[in-house]
Amino acid sequence: MENYTPPSNAGQGMGIAALVLGIIAVIAAFIPCFGLIAILFGVLAIIFGAIGLSQAKKANAPTTMPKSGLILGIVATVFVIIWMLVVIGTFGAAAMSNMDEIKEAMDSIEVETGRAGDSIDRDIQEIEAEATAVDTTAPAN
Repeated sequence: MENYTPPSNAGQGMGIAALVLGIIAVIAAFIPCFGLIAILFGVLAIIFGAIGLSQAKKANAPTTMPKSGLILGIVATVFVIIWMLVVIGTFGAAAMSNMDEIKEAMDSIEVETGRAGDSIDRDIQEIEAEATAVDTTAPAN
């Protein structure tokens, strides 16, 4: 009679968690404005996948789910990082190509801020002058 031992489930819980997080990370990676969420889920999938893979290898259990979660987490994280670098590079290149216009706008802001400050100072002086005039014309009791 043979001794049948069922296969070990070591690392399968972590593998399932890694797989679910990896799938969510991949889906979120392709949705604009969800890059940080995708990175978070991707890193968690990598961590859980690595832990699950380690546990499964130690117990000689199947490693399919932990590997899948690990791979999906890595793919999603790398995709989001590359996508963010492309977007940041595009905005940086656009800003550098319009540097003269940006400098002119900043200079204009400084000039207008100075004018607004002068106007406020004049208004305050007029209000103080009117208040002084009212105090001197008021009858003393």
